[in-house]
Amino acid sequence: MWVKYKPVVGPLRRKDDYPWNGADVEFTIFDSPDLLATAPEKKRRLPSALCLSDENAEMMRRWIDDCKFNHKECLGPSDPWVPTRLLEIINGDGEINIRLAETANPPIPKESPFAALSHMWVNVNTNPPLRTVNTNYKQLKKLIPAKSLPQNFLDTALVCVRLGIRYIWIDSLCVIQDSVEDWRHEAALMHLVYRHAEVTIVATSATSSHDSFLQRSIDTIPAMKIAYTIKHPGAAAAVNQYMIVSRDKNPQESYRLFAVSGSKWNTRGWTMQERSLSARSIHFCRNKIFYECRNCLRSEDNEPAQESDMITSILWPRGEAISFTDLYRHWELFLAEYSQRNLTYATDKLPAIQSVAAEITAVTGREYIPCAGMWLHHLRSELLWHTSAFGDITRPSQWRAPSWSWASVEGNLVFSQWSMRNIGSSPPGSLPSNLSKHPFEVLATDEAYPDASSETRGFLKVRALAKRISKIRRFDETTGKKSFFPYGLFMVSQGQNGELESNEEVFAHGKLDVAGDWNPVQSSGDPLMYLHIDEEMHVTGLLLQELCRSVDKKVTSAEVWRRLGIATLFVDRAQPAINENAFSDQDLPQTIMLI
Repeated sequence: MWVKYKPVVGPLRRKDDYPWNGADVEFTIFDSPDLLATAPEKKRRLPSALCLSDENAEMMRRWIDDCKFNHKECLGPSDPWVPTRLLEIINGDGEINIRLAETANPPIPKESPFAALSHMWVNVNTNPPLRTVNTNYKQLKKLIPAKSLPQNFLDTALVCVRLGIRYIWIDSLCVIQDSVEDWRHEAALMHLVYRHAEVTIVATSATSSHDSFLQRSIDTIPAMKIAYTIKHPGAAAAVNQYMIVSRDKNPQESYRLFAVSGSKWNTRGWTMQERSLSARSIHFCRNKIFYECRNCLRSEDNEPAQESDMITSILWPRGEAISFTDLYRHWELFLAEYSQRNLTYATDKLPAIQSVAAEITAVTGREYIPCAGMWLHHLRSELLWHTSAFGDITRPSQWRAPSWSWASVEGNLVFSQWSMRNIGSSPPGSLPSNLSKHPFEVLATDEAYPDASSETRGFLKVRALAKRISKIRRFDETTGKKSFFPYGLFMVSQGQNGELESNEEVFAHGKLDVAGDWNPVQSSGDPLMYLHIDEEMHVTGLLLQELCRSVDKKVTSAEVWRRLGIATLFVDRAQPAINENAFSDQDLPQTIMLI
């Protein structure tokens, strides 16, 4: 229970004798009827001074067992599985050491429970965590002394000892960090790691691998016990009760929404996948432990979860009846948040969600395009992703995805498209009919890991209607008005005999993905084109720029283009098209390659 107190009258003063300015004061209250309740779901607990107290260890074991045996939504896969490598805890002579173990040699039983750690690496250049590389691999298999472990990893081992778990999976130690082949292989299996883990231990309060997440300061929080008497209606006599009132300097850290969802850990790219795919997680926050699974949210003090906590949960849906439609809807919401998260290495943008995609593929069999982070079945609508009206959009300094992929930019993105299909009417005029005669068609896509040196890396070969753009002009240069589509796309009009005329006219409105591309595009003089994708969407196509480079004839003889932004042929569905002559019934689709 939390209570806010506001002054009404009286010259209240602080303990340092300064006048109280009237600001809200927030208290945490534990009432004796709750503390002494016999029903488990109603019984409150005072937080322990020690994070790994006997009471807390028993509480966490009870949470895990209850989930494993009673939650249908959380039931793990029927086939046991262990990762390629695990860290074995060697607990002897009062000191905890670990060693890196290959689970196949000698074999570790696949039924062996293991815990996974979700943590923040932070700056790997100045203060990296302990990592497995080829040069120390043999030594780590022999022994990793406790003094060599970052505090974060040592805390994880201590938690596992208290939970009775012998093995741990930690990414920086269980994946060979300087082996591209091993890293790719293990990255593709991470959804299995978090799904099969007995529990995911989350170092939520730690901001690096070197921080402890078990330290507490509860004994420094002011608290008092207040006795009171209350007579309940119908009772013969009053009852003596009490409440314990405490006031932390940062009371918001007792709320799950702040301590977990508002943590720095929850702003990182990799941790989103780890949280979403875990069967169950225990969050170690400052002075409080939180638990989450697909059935329930719990906390150390047994405070009932607030509704907002449930709404903001991002746990990936599971179940036999789950459909691709349900999973894809969750995927779009997932990407909208993920696009705003931070990564130590910008090139991890797609690998950090690869396991989420692998889980969808395992359930539905749908084909994923790893080099773009998109689904072949939904590619027609996914190509119409666009930047939000809020925040700046930039391009990473190093190539990590083709221009037609949302992963090619940094910033706040929108993935759900505004469809016109179900509004019951079409815009007046013949243009919609002309467009529908030649639907957008995907001919080929690149392999999972394109060669970074290839001129056609991450290519997408399509067949669709397209229109050359003669020039682009900003609307606000003349009107001063801001618009979601701030550019007019011009074409050279055709006469009745089909010959090009000298006058130009706007046929579409466009928006650049990156505002900073405007000046380079204007000065380059490279040909521009509108690529039509779907006339039933609010965003109907893409704005492309031709690349002046040679093309591998073994791959394609089509022209090579890159995406610059989005465009639309219709401003209002109830009105005619921006230009009815944008495409005639004589226009034919073209074969185009995007990279």
